[in-house]
Amino acid sequence: MSLYSSADSALWSVIVTEIGARRPLVCATVVRDSGSVPRRSGSKMLVHPDGRIQGSVGGGLFESLVVNDALDALKKGQSVTKGYSFNPKGTSPQAFGAICGGRVEVFLEVIMPPERLIVVGGGHCGRALVRMASLLDFDIVVADDREEYSRSEDFAFPNVSQVLHLPATYEGLPLPDESTFVALVSKGFITDEAALRQVLNAPSAYIGMMGSVRKREVVFDNLRKDGVSEERLVAIHAPIGEEIGAETPEEIAVSILAEIIRVRSLRRKQTAPVETE
Repeated sequence: MSLYSSADSALWSVIVTEIGARRPLVCATVVRDSGSVPRRSGSKMLVHPDGRIQGSVGGGLFESLVVNDALDALKKGQSVTKGYSFNPKGTSPQAFGAICGGRVEVFLEVIMPPERLIVVGGGHCGRALVRMASLLDFDIVVADDREEYSRSEDFAFPNVSQVLHLPATYEGLPLPDESTFVALVSKGFITDEAALRQVLNAPSAYIGMMGSVRKREVVFDNLRKDGVSEERLVAIHAPIGEEIGAETPEEIAVSILAEIIRVRSLRRKQTAPVETE
């Protein structure tokens, strides 16, 4: 006998579809109940960023409160457990005016797309970076404007989902989202700048560009002339990677991943689940 109902299965299918499309959502699950309540523990509801819902945790004013709390959790990027009391207002901090007399706790699980790493450049450093990153839990995309460096068979590593042959302007590069890390390690500053222009205004988690301080200033001066703010430029990690004296492609890959892991760790600490009463 299945542990899940057909309704649960439908919700899991929606989660898979949404995450595959890199769209975040919240899964609201009743995790504890007592007294007279509309739905019992295990009841689930999905809340989309636009407020649409699928499934139900009870309906009425209670469900509206859950939706609002879910959207707040999604905005903050933090999963949270919230308590709701089906009692008249004023009888407890969590009461909202109902008279059923029960109480529930709802876990609002923020479900984000998998963290993605876009590597622009399939040369020696790019390939070493992809090979090492494949040992981590990134969804990896590789892009290069040279056909000989954008062959899928050369990147047959775990977690590599796309290998793209793009024009030198890097039009067609997937737009980053809040869970995307971008490493610009292409053949030179012209193509790195072209790719940077494609992703600069997207809400990425990290953008790093390989090269010297001199190269960085040439690229940044070009962007300044086009009105790119200093605030945006400061957010770009250039030269890319932690300073560990790296020289070989493999050592450079280690330094880049070290920096990415550090940034990712800080982001995860900021979005750790919160327990509330």
